[in-house]
Amino acid sequence: MKKWLVMIVVVVGLFQLVTCGDSAGSSNAAEVIDYSIATNWQTLPQDPYHSVDVFFLYPTTYFPSMDSNVSEYSTIWNQTIAEAKADPAIQAQVESKTSVFYKAGVNLYVPYYEQAAGIEVLQALLWKTTPANTDAANQALELAYKGVENAFDYYLDHYNKDANNKPRPFILAGHSQGSNLLLMLLERRFSDAALRDQLIAAYVIGWSVTQDDMSNYPALSQLGISSSKTQTGCIVTYNTQQNPGDFSQTPPFPTGIVQANAYSVNPLTWVATPPNETEPTAAPAAANLGAVFYKFQPPVKPQLGPPPGSQVAGQVEPDWESQFIGGVQVEAKVIVGYTGAQNNNGALVIDSNALPAPANYQNLNAPYNTLPGWYHNYDYGFFFYNLEQNVIDRIVAYDTKRKP
Repeated sequence: MKKWLVMIVVVVGLFQLVTCGDSAGSSNAAEVIDYSIATNWQTLPQDPYHSVDVFFLYPTTYFPSMDSNVSEYSTIWNQTIAEAKADPAIQAQVESKTSVFYKAGVNLYVPYYEQAAGIEVLQALLWKTTPANTDAANQALELAYKGVENAFDYYLDHYNKDANNKPRPFILAGHSQGSNLLLMLLERRFSDAALRDQLIAAYVIGWSVTQDDMSNYPALSQLGISSSKTQTGCIVTYNTQQNPGDFSQTPPFPTGIVQANAYSVNPLTWVATPPNETEPTAAPAAANLGAVFYKFQPPVKPQLGPPPGSQVAGQVEPDWESQFIGGVQVEAKVIVGYTGAQNNNGALVIDSNALPAPANYQNLNAPYNTLPGWYHNYDYGFFFYNLEQNVIDRIVAYDTKRKP
């Protein structure tokens, strides 16, 4: 039992997210969300003058205090919209991850949704350590998806219009649970050729897209996995960790979220590797245009040990600098050449021992400084400037293909 308690604490750290407190007293989560109300969007542009939209779904920030064996669905399985609006972790996650899109010039749309309880859903549906909770977890995830789908429909009907009332091309992006829900949206809605034609790319980051997914859902095979840095109308997916393979490769407890038979797209090379295969050559750290660590997001910032030669115990902060990231001035630490990477058996594998200061392997937040290493909440940050450039490259490619 002690080992499981330790593992649960570690897995909470996997997401590096801040809970919004004990939500045992949550009100009815099965509410109808009115997306015509601006405050039901975490981000909504006041003047959408750009030619490209981004529809983004944030990762899990909801970890309520609940028994691990809650086999009957109750409202505690989902965060309410009121709770989401009061959850500071959502803003931090949105600001840090969507900043990769700023430089390209986009209109950003981020709906609040009734996210499912993170750990319990993973235990029941991914790791299958609590099979009795399967029905409740599926109900919670479907409720979260329903809000996402409703928000996407409202976006298409009311926001996705240019000055001539024509639909704009868009990017879909997410992380973790947001990417899981985004994958569900792609599976269920993108058999529609018109939607596929509008799609510049779907960044399904921090969640696996598997061979079974591609076989079972025609919409996914019609989109395909990205095979080059300028391909459009496709899916980009990867999960960063130290060891190759899916979560079952790290017994006795499941760690990480890479699934069996997953595809992986290397954000340093934009090479896509099929399930159970390895990218021929690892991309060197020199290919990394820069990692970003934000001061305003404590769950992500590197926690440093004492300066070299110092006998003072404890932690010190990095040398934060004023940076223009995506045209926005923030305090952050940018590290060029931060890490190399290689697709290996469904995972994006990095050499954790080669990570440089001031955010080196040993000084990252737990559990990212432990073995076996996985780096879930750093999926965007470790490869920030490569992602930023790729967004620009795909938008240019999309525009070029559609010029008369």
